[in-house]
Amino acid sequence: MSYAIFSRPAKAEPAPIRFEIAVASALRSVLHEVAGAWRYAAARREFGNLDAATLRDLGMSRGEFDSYWAETHGLAEPTRRRVTQDKRKGERS
Repeated sequence: MSYAIFSRPAKAEPAPIRFEIAVASALRSVLHEVAGAWRYAAARREFGNLDAATLRDLGMSRGEFDSYWAETHGLAEPTRRRVTQDKRKGERS
């Protein structure tokens, strides 16, 4: 007597539905990238409006914005104490 498990093959979606799913996925990906670029541009504008005294109080220079953005958004390994402390707080929550 055989106790093999019989399974039905997965039901394949018709080609038009697969195409619609692929287009929707591509659009979501593009919108996600555009939204990220918009947030970056807005943050860059705000950072550019800071005066030298405020930057000094923050302990940053104008040239550090890109690396700080990359670290805080997971695009680069965090090296700043402020970023690593914020990441640890988020892990505990």
